[in-house]
Amino acid sequence: MSHQGVRPDGLNMAQEARIEAAIREVRQIADTDSIHMPWEQRLRIARTAMTTFDSAGLMQMPNRTADRTFVIATFQRLAYHDPETAGVVDLAEWCVNQWLSLLHRNGEDLTALRGLGQAWLARSQNVLARIHRTEGSSSSGSSGRPQSLSDRFAYSSSEEARDAERATAEADARAHTADYVEARGMLIPAVDYFSRAVEVGERNGMLAGELLSEVRTYSMFGLPALAFSALPISFS
Repeated sequence: MSHQGVRPDGLNMAQEARIEAAIREVRQIADTDSIHMPWEQRLRIARTAMTTFDSAGLMQMPNRTADRTFVIATFQRLAYHDPETAGVVDLAEWCVNQWLSLLHRNGEDLTALRGLGQAWLARSQNVLARIHRTEGSSSSGSSGRPQSLSDRFAYSSSEEARDAERATAEADARAHTADYVEARGMLIPAVDYFSRAVEVGERNGMLAGELLSEVRTYSMFGLPALAFSALPISFS
């Protein structure tokens, strides 16, 4: 019979030691910038820790909620370190599954709602960046508005109205392109999760300034902006 002590969560001392060591590694990832620890090394550490947490069942332990949310948030930031890419798929999907697991246990888990909103917002970044590049290249030099002072005097209000009408028509056409449809498909759930987080925060008196800032961010550059233009936004 093993003489290793068993904790209330069912872990023996050796399992607990492995979990604590993995959490320390995750804290190192969170506290160290890419200059002092290459991204590839951070990703390797994260994947090893993820395997440890899965095998030990950390992510199903209700008494380790703080550790769980810290780990998920850290891994999610790592997964979407570069907004120009679609993210690290295995790490990103693991994070979403863990947020959903927390939300399944408690439908008003503010941290999980916010984390899911951030996940969908982060997923949209490379598409929004692509839209922004397309917008920039198509708009440069395309306007019929005169540039010189002498030309401006000859530029009539009817010509300006035609330019505005043409710009509106182009914006309407862009709103139905594949990139815009894909971006909306990601921003809609982001809006939903952030909105639910705000409702929960207001109801429970836990509405933090950071959450309101995120809501303002997607309001400025999210769904309403997609009708006209889409700008990349940072994920932190």
